[in-house]
Amino acid sequence: MRGRTARRAAAVLLGVAVCGLGAAGCGSANGLDLARVSGKVTFKGEPIKNGTIMFEPDETKGTTGPQAIGTIMSDGTYILSSESSGDGAVVGFHKVGVLGLDSEPVSQKAMPSPEEDPLKYLAAKTQAGLEQAKATKKSADRTVTGLDGKTFRVTVPEKVTTTKTSGIIAKVGRGSNTFNIDINADGVAQIK
Repeated sequence: MRGRTARRAAAVLLGVAVCGLGAAGCGSANGLDLARVSGKVTFKGEPIKNGTIMFEPDETKGTTGPQAIGTIMSDGTYILSSESSGDGAVVGFHKVGVLGLDSEPVSQKAMPSPEEDPLKYLAAKTQAGLEQAKATKKSADRTVTGLDGKTFRVTVPEKVTTTKTSGIIAKVGRGSNTFNIDINADGVAQIK
């Protein structure tokens, strides 16, 4: 009788341990309630070929946590990440911003390495920013310069480039979410 009770107790403990490991693998170690988010972004019906999409928790609707960001791939698809690659966004309401860029940079200056020469790197970044400001004043084209010194032309209306002005709201639910976003020429977006 003792042997059977001991085996049962061992089986229960093993079951609890396996369930505990499974639960640890499913949840976020930091306590965030995250859900996977992916989709496709188009502008006037055509895929945006390069850029970034941002999901910012809407605190006015009770959603708090880190912003989720995704890189827009050449076919317009994206996968959001909050703290680790592909982990998604906090469950709840989000304000969405889309920064669509040309596939190829309009200029590409060689930047010094920040690790090798931090002062030259900062000076080059400052110079690139000043040049970008001058070019923007002369041209209707809006551009963005990345940390690597490459400058890209912005391809979407300015309205959608920030979470504060886009007017795009997405509700992230538990599980897996797909948000396909189409932006028209006026900067009005529809989630499909």
